Order: sequence, then structure tokens, then C-alpha cells
Amino acid sequence: MKTRPLKILIRIHLVTLTIGILNILVKKLSVYSLQGSIEFGIETLTAISGLALFFFYLKPFKRINIYFSIYATAALLLIIGLIFRGIFGALIISLILFPIVPNEKEFENDEIIISTPFQGFIAPCCSYQIKERQFLIFEKDYGEFESEGPIDFETVKINSSDHAIEMTYSTDFDKETVKKKIIKR
Repeated sequence: MKTRPLKILIRIHLVTLTIGILNILVKKLSVYSLQGSIEFGIETLTAISGLALFFFYLKPFKRINIYFSIYATAALLLIIGLIFRGIFGALIISLILFPIVPNEKEFENDEIIISTPFQGFIAPCCSYQIKERQFLIFEKDYGEFESEGPIDFETVKINSSDHAIEMTYSTDFDKETVKKKIIKR
């Protein structure tokens, strides 16, 4: 017989897992997704509840524990990656955290967000993603662009219209040259 806290934990896990899977499908099929912090919270709650449920179903061992062992294996690999530093540890940590880590928000102005997408610890420089916050909990993705160097976010100016987003900026390497990027809506 299941106890009430166990039933609640199973419901939390199933609801967050369902929302996470639906968010991934919507993100792949359209340009909309949940806001980064909400998405991170749902993914973290799914992982933590899955790890906790692994220990609840450990004795007596049931077939459902094979599913929950995915979360325990990921946690163990994360600990191994933290213990063994260097490229091996960074590779393991990148593989485990890649689906969970949200993009790092660098700049926000009038619901337009410029962020650095997480591409791992050995990622190339100067890739940025532009999103627009919509309906309080959703974001619309306008895609990624490459810059000639790290953007100096103190110089960023955004002009938004119904048809395009115009962004002017300078880089840390060349502060005198003003660059312009136009993103169609």
C-alpha cells in the first residue's frame, strides 16, 4: 500500500515529466517554449523527484525502479565528473547537465532577451540567442547569431517594431565600431 507522501511525489514527478516532454516537443515543432527559469525549475524538479523515487522503490525492487535508476545513474555520473576534474570531468558534466542548464541571460530590454546558449564547457565564443517574452510564461525564439567578439552589453540598443527587431552593439574587442543586426519577426 502506498503512503500519501509517496503518491504526491509520484504525481509531482509525472506532472513535471509530462510538462517537460510537452515543452520539448513544442520547442522542436515551433518557436515557442516555456520561459527559461520555469523550464529549469520543471526539469530540476523532475530530476530530484525521480532520484527520490529511486530510493523509495529500492526495497522491494520493482520493475519501475529500472526507470528511476536513470536519475540515480545521472547523479552518480555527475558526482564522478565533479571528482575527476579536467577534460574527462568536464565532458561528463556537460553530457549530464546539457538538457537541464538554461541559457545565461545577458541582456533584457522591453521583453527582448539576449542570452548565451549553453553549449558545454568547451564551447566556442560569441554565440547569442534572441528571444521575446510573451504571455508571462512563454518565450518566442528568433534564433541564434554569431558575433565577431564578446558583445559589450552596456552599448546594446534595441529598437523593436511589428516587423523586425533592430539591435546595435559593439564588441569588447572593437568598442569604436558599431554593428547592426536586424532580426525579422
